[in-house]
Amino acid sequence: MKKYSRSKQYDETVLKKLHGVQVEMLHDFAQVCEKYELPYFAVYGTAIGAVRHAGFIPWDDDIDVGMLRVDYDKFMEIFSKEMSDKYNLLTPQIDGRYSCTVTHIQRKNTKFVSEVTQDLKCEQCIFMDIFPFDYVPRDRKKQVAQSRKANILGKLLFLSGNPNPIIDYDGIKGEIMSLGCRLAYVALKLLRIKPSWIYKKYVDNATKYNKSDEKGRYVTSYEYVGSLKDKIVAKDIFPLKKVPFENTEINIPNNNDKFLKKVYGDYMKIPPENERVNHMPLIIQFEGEEPIYAEK
Repeated sequence: MKKYSRSKQYDETVLKKLHGVQVEMLHDFAQVCEKYELPYFAVYGTAIGAVRHAGFIPWDDDIDVGMLRVDYDKFMEIFSKEMSDKYNLLTPQIDGRYSCTVTHIQRKNTKFVSEVTQDLKCEQCIFMDIFPFDYVPRDRKKQVAQSRKANILGKLLFLSGNPNPIIDYDGIKGEIMSLGCRLAYVALKLLRIKPSWIYKKYVDNATKYNKSDEKGRYVTSYEYVGSLKDKIVAKDIFPLKKVPFENTEINIPNNNDKFLKKVYGDYMKIPPENERVNHMPLIIQFEGEEPIYAEK
């Protein structure tokens, strides 16, 4: 049973260099979005960093952006033409060895392998995350059903490529959950259920109400377990606000404060060191350099 600390400390030089690569990625991504008039906005830790630190949360090591599904789909269509010289896209549809719901833009000729993803067989590079936001149905029962299905499919997707996920429980409960995960992995392999098939079901569920008369005012990202609690009114995202982020700028939702309070509570309060979450890599490699391995 694997356990790990989500609040490991980076070497400051390595983290500063990583931030530099990711700011360049953000700049390139934002330029393409502006060229094609595709609205994007900082979400989650990146949105906190933008307003609390005018850049990254000091211990954070990735960039999270959101897009409405219609804009996300357009971006996926033009990515190859506009960004494939320096970057690649990673989804289970693009690489069947990848078994996570979150879309990654990855910097070519780099490496970033975390303890959580070390068992995945796909290429893993320095990345930024894109979270598509989909419409939530008006009916409460349908909201709950859609959210639960997204949660189940997301977990099955991860287990389809990872028999030994991180378990947050000790003792007999942790052992039972670990065994259950391994059995689920074996069952999916025996049934020849591929990550790409589960991912399609996941996307079909997430987008179910986008063009339906049953859709409500709210949107959410189903990548998160708290997707239903964290839903936001779509029209309140706009007009976007542009704020400083490191040596560039980033868009944040118009209702950024309301959204972050909904997700995190008092997000302006600095958390204690043991709650400072990151993706501390086992292996990180910058372009043209030798890989750096984490201390055991």
